[in-house]
Amino acid sequence: MDDDYGTGTLLEEPEDYYPATPPPTQQEHRMRSGRALTLHLVGRSPTEAHVLWNGARFVADYLEAEPGRVRGRTVLELGAAAGLPSLVAALLGARKVVMTDFPDPDLVANMQKNIDGCGAPAGVVDAAGFVWGGDAAPLLARLPGPDDDDNNDDSNPDSAQHAQQQQQQQHQQQQQQQQQQQQQQQQQQQQQQQQQQQQQRRFDVLILADLLFRHSEHGALVKTIGETLGRGPGAAAYVFFTSYRPWKQRLDMAFFDVARAAGLEVEPVAERRLDRPLFDGDPGDLDVQKTVRGFVLRWPGGGPD
Repeated sequence: MDDDYGTGTLLEEPEDYYPATPPPTQQEHRMRSGRALTLHLVGRSPTEAHVLWNGARFVADYLEAEPGRVRGRTVLELGAAAGLPSLVAALLGARKVVMTDFPDPDLVANMQKNIDGCGAPAGVVDAAGFVWGGDAAPLLARLPGPDDDDNNDDSNPDSAQHAQQQQQQQHQQQQQQQQQQQQQQQQQQQQQQQQQQQQQRRFDVLILADLLFRHSEHGALVKTIGETLGRGPGAAAYVFFTSYRPWKQRLDMAFFDVARAAGLEVEPVAERRLDRPLFDGDPGDLDVQKTVRGFVLRWPGGGPD
C-alpha cells in the first residue's frame, strides 16, 4: 500500500538516536616489584566492569606485600572485571586462580584476554561467568585434584589359548562380564568419592574488590562465600572497598553484619588514603571517597592472616 500521508519514515529512529557504546579501554597497574600490567576493560558494562576500581588496586598491593597469602594456594575472585588481583595472585605463585564476573560473553572474553597477556604460567588462571549466590559446583570443579590421583585400569582377560570347547568359551565370557561389572562398580565408587572430595574441597583465598555498593546482593555474596571458602588454616576472604557514595556508607558496612550472621569472623586489616577520589565531582564527603578499606573474613579457628 502506498503511503499517501508521507509517514513511512516517521517511526524510524535516526542513526544516532542511541548513544554509541564506548570503545574498550586500557589501564596500567604497576606492581610493587616494578612490573607493569596492561589491563583491558570493556567499553561499558551494566555491572560496572568497565572501571578499574581502587579496591582492586589496593588488594593487589596487599597480596604482593606478603606473597605467602596466595603462594601455593587456590584463589577465587568474585566480580573480577579486569581481574587485576587474580592476575597478581597468579604471578605471585598461586596454585590455581579462578576469576569470575557476570556471565556475559564480552566480560568473560575480556578477562581471558587479560589472562593471556599477563605472563602467568599456562593453565593457572581460569575465566568463568558466575552469578553471585548461584550454584558454586562449577567453580569448585575447577579446583585441582589430589596430587596422587591415580587411575588404574585393571584389565586382565585370560588368553584362553586352549579354549576350544564351547563350555570354556562361555565360562570366559561370563568371567569377562563379571570383570566389566566390577570395573563399572569401581568406577562409580571412584566417581562418588571424587564428588564427595569435591564437595569437601574449597578455595583457600577469596577476593571481593569494590562489590559492597550492591546492597541488594550482600546475601548472595555471603552465600557464595559460605559455599566456596575453605575452613583450613589461613583460609581467608579479602574484602576491599571504598564507599563511593558516602551517604550510603552504613549500607555498605551492613555486608559485614550479614557475614557475621552466617558464622564468619570479620577483621579490619588495611586502610589507604588516596590523593583524589576515583570519580571527580561526585557529591559527599571527599575523605570517605578517597579512603579504601580492607577486611578479612574467616571461619572461626581459621588462623591469622
